[in-house]
Amino acid sequence: MPPPLGQGPAPAPAFLSIIQHNCLGSGNVFLSLFESFKEAATYPSMVLLQDPPVNKAHLPSFNGFKSFFPPVRKPPVAAYVHMSFLSNYTVLPRFRGVDDVLALDISSDAPLFGSTFHSFRVINAYSTNTADHRVHSVSPEVLFLDLGFPLLVLGDLNIHNPLSDPLRHFSQREISCSTRYFEKAAESGFALLNAPCAYTRFPLVGKARPSVIDLTFANPPLLPLIKSWEASLPSTGSDHKPITITLATPSLNHKPPRPRWADTDWETLDPIIRDFKVPAAPACPTPQQLDMWMSESLNRLAAILKEHTSVSRPSHHSKPWWTPHLSILRQEYHKAARTARKHDTPHMRDIASTSKAGYFKAIKAAKNKHWSSFLLAATPQSLWTAKRFAYGRAQPRFPYLPGAETPVQMNNVLLEHFFPPKEPFSPPPRLRPNKSAPLLTAEEIAAALSKCSPTSAPGPDGIPYST
Repeated sequence: MPPPLGQGPAPAPAFLSIIQHNCLGSGNVFLSLFESFKEAATYPSMVLLQDPPVNKAHLPSFNGFKSFFPPVRKPPVAAYVHMSFLSNYTVLPRFRGVDDVLALDISSDAPLFGSTFHSFRVINAYSTNTADHRVHSVSPEVLFLDLGFPLLVLGDLNIHNPLSDPLRHFSQREISCSTRYFEKAAESGFALLNAPCAYTRFPLVGKARPSVIDLTFANPPLLPLIKSWEASLPSTGSDHKPITITLATPSLNHKPPRPRWADTDWETLDPIIRDFKVPAAPACPTPQQLDMWMSESLNRLAAILKEHTSVSRPSHHSKPWWTPHLSILRQEYHKAARTARKHDTPHMRDIASTSKAGYFKAIKAAKNKHWSSFLLAATPQSLWTAKRFAYGRAQPRFPYLPGAETPVQMNNVLLEHFFPPKEPFSPPPRLRPNKSAPLLTAEEIAAALSKCSPTSAPGPDGIPYST
C-alpha cells in the first residue's frame, strides 16, 4: 500500500460533507478519490467506501483520516472520518450482525448541526446477490430503522427500480427484488435523495446499460438538514461515480429575504426611473475604475427600486402560496364573523357565511396555482419532494389495536380475536326423548296419570317396588 499522504484542509464546520464510492477493491481508485479532494477548498468529513482495497487484511491509510471497518479479513465496507471531525464529535462504529453493513453513531453534548438532536447515524451498506437471485446479502429491515433521530442510509445496494431510474425498462425479477426495499423505506418515512435518471454506474466493459444502484435515503428528522446530493466529482477509474451528500443547518438552508417585485408600485416608480441620471463616466478609466462606476450606478438604481418594493420575510411559518389578496380576504372574513356574533341577525349571518366561503375558495385557488407553478419549475432535486407532497406518507401495514400498547397486550388481543374461547361443554342428558312417541298435550298426560294408582309388588329380588 502507498505511504500516507498530506492531511489537507479541514472540513468546513458549518457543513457536513459525506462522500460515497465503490472502489472495486482497487488501490488506484482509492488514491484517485482522495487525491481529488485536494482540488476542493475543504476535505469531506466522512468518506464511506464499498469494496475498499485490502492487502494482507489491512486497508490503506490516508493522513488526516481514521478508518473504521468490520472485524473481518476482507471487509466489504469501510468508513474514513477526518481527524478534526473526531476531535469535535464522538463517533462510535456499530456492526449490525452482517459484514456488509457498517453504522456510525455520531453524538455530542451540544445539538448537532444546528438542530435539536444530539445523535446522528450513518449506515453504509454493500448489498450483493446471493445464491438465490431473489435475495440480497443485506435485508431492508437492517437498513431502514424507525429511529427518533436523523438517519442516513447509503451504499451500493445493487437493486433496480423505476423510482430511481424512471426511463429504464425493468424485468419482473428486478422489480420484485427492489420493491421490498422501497416499500420498507416508504413505511418508515424515508425519502430517496438521488436525482432521477442521474446514473451512478457506467459499466467499463460489456453491453450493460448505465444504472442507478448507489442509493441514498434520509429519514424524516434528517430531511430538513439535506442541502444537496450530487455526483459531480471527477472519475476515479471505477465504474461507479463518487457521490457527495452535503448536510447543513436549517438556518443556512433558508433563503434570504428578497424583494416582492410583483407588489412593486410601478406607476409611482415610472416617472422616478425616467428622471434617473447615470453619473458621468470617468475619462480614460482603468478597468477597476470602470467596474466601480458601473457598480455605483447599479446600486443607486437598485436602491430606488427597493424603496418602493416590499421585502419578503421567509420563515418556517411562512406559506409560499400566500398572497396580499388573501390577507385582505382574511381580514374581511374575521370582521364579518365578529359582527355576526355581536349582532346575531339572519342578514349578518349570511354576510359572514358568504365571506367565509369566498375566503376559503380563494385559498384553494392560490394553492392550486402555486402547485401548478411548482410542478412546471421542478428540478431533478425537487421532483422527489413533489412526489412526497402528492402521495403523502404510506399508511402502516400493521393495524392499530385499541387498548393494546405492550407486546403482551397485543398478543392477547390477537389470540382472543383469531381464537375466541369456546362455549363450556355440557354432557347430553341420560334419558333421550323417543322421536317415534306420539305428542300428547298436558291435559292428555294429566288424564293418563290419574288413571294410574301406585301399587306395591315384590320384585325379582324380593324387594317391593311401586308401579
